[in-house]
Amino acid sequence: MTVRRADWRVARAEASDAARALPRDLETVVLADAVGRTLARDATSLARVPGSDVSAMDGWAVAGEGPWRLGPSIVAGRVADDDGSLPTGVARPVTTGAVVPDGTDRVLRSESGHVADGVLTADDDPRRPSHVRRAGEEIDRGDALITAGTLLTPPRVAVLALGGHDAVPVVTRPTVALAVLGDEVVAEGVPGRGTVRDVFSVPVPRLLGSLGTASATTTRVADDLDATIAALDRPDRRLVVTTGGTAHGPTDHVRAALDRLGAELVVDGLAMRPGQPLVVARRDDTVYLCLPGNPMAAYVGLVVVGTAVVDGLLGRRPAPPGSVTLAVDVAHPRPGALVQAYRATPDGAVPTERQSSAMLRGLADADGLLVVPEGGARAGDVVPSLGLPW
Repeated sequence: MTVRRADWRVARAEASDAARALPRDLETVVLADAVGRTLARDATSLARVPGSDVSAMDGWAVAGEGPWRLGPSIVAGRVADDDGSLPTGVARPVTTGAVVPDGTDRVLRSESGHVADGVLTADDDPRRPSHVRRAGEEIDRGDALITAGTLLTPPRVAVLALGGHDAVPVVTRPTVALAVLGDEVVAEGVPGRGTVRDVFSVPVPRLLGSLGTASATTTRVADDLDATIAALDRPDRRLVVTTGGTAHGPTDHVRAALDRLGAELVVDGLAMRPGQPLVVARRDDTVYLCLPGNPMAAYVGLVVVGTAVVDGLLGRRPAPPGSVTLAVDVAHPRPGALVQAYRATPDGAVPTERQSSAMLRGLADADGLLVVPEGGARAGDVVPSLGLPW
């Protein structure tokens, strides 16, 4: 499906779906390497958590009403010599996580009782909390733990460990090629007259890697149709990212190159500034994310659409946009949406200074992006927002 000058929400969804439709390779990694990866198959628990009734506090396992005579201690991580039930009228000192004997009514925490002459007496506590974690209370064997397509954060990896997993199947990191287009782009030093510094070759691969892709190969490409075709003709890559060449000038060859390669346009321009000339296309098992050449426009495109493309390649659903309250009026007399980098203040979101399609300072100082609808918005209005993936 071709979307022309798409609403940014539509473009985000269409780009993600196109990427999600591509095949995904799987690999198995140990939990030590699983943080930051995307789970490839649903994971269920191999164990109950806790595996037995255990104490939630340091204190005493007690049976019946007190006072209680003291029995031998129970320590977490050690198997007790006696597996018998706890008789009524007996209390056994326990540590947090220790398995409590059958017959335990509750655990009296150490702050709630006192011992004298081998007898435990409870302080008054009308609530009588249990302080016992029952077997399977958190997780039962066979319970669903994490669904396929979920980003594995440290707590999620910890849950997999609780469920008895040592290794899990994850989506192989998508391969990426980055092509920086433009005769005017120079790789190092202070740009001379008519040239600009390359602001993509270093940051963009690292940004994509942080989102879950493999390391990107990077090439710089002259403003030439054949060279652009060669740079885009990468069937060995799941994702080809380009910067520049997406406008309609005499040196902009991206659309012609995609056409020559037989790629299908998915997004052909956004109803959004900056970032309007962004293009997303698909050819066989490769998706193309073609960003504008202006720095702010390119990075806005990466945040608004590029993150959704990477999510799709990994089988994830893009995170829904958030919202912020404007602290100031934002005028926008032009068609389409206006994307602004903003700083959060106690009074609400305030657009940063020095931001336009060609500027980066405002984005470098930002807490996020906000989206102002056509016609502008006033202080106190709630507008959509997107977090920055760095």
